[in-house]
Amino acid sequence: MKRKELLLCRVFLVAVFVCLSIVTGYAADSAFKPQNDVQFICPFGPGGGSDIYARIAADIIQKNDWVGQPVMVVNKSGGGGAVGDAYTFSRKGNAEVITTYVSAQITSPLVNKSPVTYHNLTPICNLAMDEYTIGVLASSPYKTLKDFIEAAKEKPGAITIGGSGKGTEDELVTGLLAKYAGVKFQYVSFNSTAEVMSAMLGGHLVAGIYNPNECDSQYEAGQLNILAAFGPERISMFPDVQTCAEAGYPDVVFQQFRGVFAPPEISEDAVKFWADVFEKVVGTERWQTEYIKKNGLTSRYIAGKDFFDFLDSEAQKYEVILRDVGAIK
Repeated sequence: MKRKELLLCRVFLVAVFVCLSIVTGYAADSAFKPQNDVQFICPFGPGGGSDIYARIAADIIQKNDWVGQPVMVVNKSGGGGAVGDAYTFSRKGNAEVITTYVSAQITSPLVNKSPVTYHNLTPICNLAMDEYTIGVLASSPYKTLKDFIEAAKEKPGAITIGGSGKGTEDELVTGLLAKYAGVKFQYVSFNSTAEVMSAMLGGHLVAGIYNPNECDSQYEAGQLNILAAFGPERISMFPDVQTCAEAGYPDVVFQQFRGVFAPPEISEDAVKFWADVFEKVVGTERWQTEYIKKNGLTSRYIAGKDFFDFLDSEAQKYEVILRDVGAIK
């Protein structure tokens, strides 16, 4: 009789626990879900590449109610991403803070010695690869990348290439081309790509480094001749523009990654939660049309260990090139 009563007691306790779990949500407490407004940090200014993908992604998330809380994009620009990264780092353990993360946030600490590196934050996933091009005026005597390289060989250090910032992806791809083409360029740093375009259109630069959405209007207007693209394949926006590899420089390949990170010391449940959310984002038609296709990017979702390995590989590549061009010692 005692055994029967003990069994009934256990059954009763299990039933009570299940009921309490349903009523209180106890069973769901082991999995992360935001309970407050989410801050989506953008370490760069409004209107830039990082700001664009943060706002589109945030809007997609909210309209599909995948988080259950408002997702607020907050710009914290300065120091090539250092200010925003420092803020994200300061929110240690808080998975209600996430941040955009791009290649420049790896290169900037290498050049500027800022204290927060990608090792100090929590990688969530990669969303897309942004493309890079090199362009000259349509009136330029250089009609192909080969013409441009030959001129650089004849006049070492005299050919100017403009880019946005020191130690950025713009300087990195310039160095990559110089390294494998065996030439020397004069890299000129500007505060923004808009300034690079203005300087080139004004005749103060020979060439400039541009993302597709930064030069498509000038290309369509016949003001700009795009000599080559740096990615492994031709850009959908510019199908007639050859890659550097097609032009005879197979080692000159670069794409900027655009991903999402979080503060350090967040739970594995939180990492998985955000990775799953953004996997759904990149699967939407809106993301593919309004962001990927419109801006000439390549969709590439990477998460988990594959993302960690990818970041380490990219960081090693960046460091080698930045040392070659003298940006770091």
